[in-house]
Amino acid sequence: MSLLNPWALLLLPIMFIPFWLKSSQGQMYSWLDIAPHDRVSEIANLVLKIITSLLLTSIVIALASPQGPDQKIIKIGKGAQTVMVIDRSVSMDHPFAGDATSGVTAEIKSAAARRLITKFIDSRPDDMMGVVGFTNSALYGVKITTNRDAIHAAINAATSSALNQTNIGSGLTQAVSLFDNIENSGSRAIILLSDGAGKISPRVKQKIKESLKIRNLSLYWIVLREPDDISIFSTSNSKFKEGSEPAPIELDNFFKSLQIKYKAYEADNPNALQSAIQDINVREKKKIQYSISIPGHDYSVDFIVIALILSILILIAKNLRVHSWQVE
Repeated sequence: MSLLNPWALLLLPIMFIPFWLKSSQGQMYSWLDIAPHDRVSEIANLVLKIITSLLLTSIVIALASPQGPDQKIIKIGKGAQTVMVIDRSVSMDHPFAGDATSGVTAEIKSAAARRLITKFIDSRPDDMMGVVGFTNSALYGVKITTNRDAIHAAINAATSSALNQTNIGSGLTQAVSLFDNIENSGSRAIILLSDGAGKISPRVKQKIKESLKIRNLSLYWIVLREPDDISIFSTSNSKFKEGSEPAPIELDNFFKSLQIKYKAYEADNPNALQSAIQDINVREKKKIQYSISIPGHDYSVDFIVIALILSILILIAKNLRVHSWQVE
């Protein structure tokens, strides 16, 4: 057992106050011999002092917050350890192209990403997930965890706007580092979602290549593409000379050279984004096993209940007390 607030035990001496203080209440008699010896009252008075002392002790122990030992249990399910790496550049607040002839504004890319990623998370209760955002640098969201409230909060933060820069290298290296503090469950993946592809230095490329392969991570890249953007799947991409390719093609070629499980998607509307996420959902649903910690029992609640019961007993005893009596 451990105490969250051990300093509260310094208050324990107050349990002796009922025995130290003497009651000022009493009866006036002209002759003491007419007052009978009341053994019952003496016992009742002692019992009330003991109850009051126990009440004060219970309150002090409750303030100290005693906690039982944590327990670790093994959880088995279907899913993966996944880190969402989300672009937070200003361009993510631009709408998808939509249908120019419809006259209806398309959904904002960051809003669509938030909505569909949240749905993806809720559909995978056995997953352990982490979140990293990035603009000019990586923005830590949440470690790999099963806490859905923390994951949702991190997703909301990662899909808000930031600076007009796209430092994918920083986001990926931060995402990889999250796997260092958790046991391998057997299925691990990074999902990169961006609407651009900034340049990555040779040094960072080498670091990403080594870290992804050593940790046996899968990589999925969802490109939120606009109609005028070049497609990484275009057959004309071969015309570009090595070193002169547009950033998205260069990054796609780099990911293909990593010798890991890698797949890229392009989405120019919410439906295409949903299809990409659904495909990842099918690919990364394997049997996983990991341990989770169950917090120990909070004994402070028990002592609060004890204090409440003792308080009720004192109130009952107070109302049963005989305030005066007469001798006929």
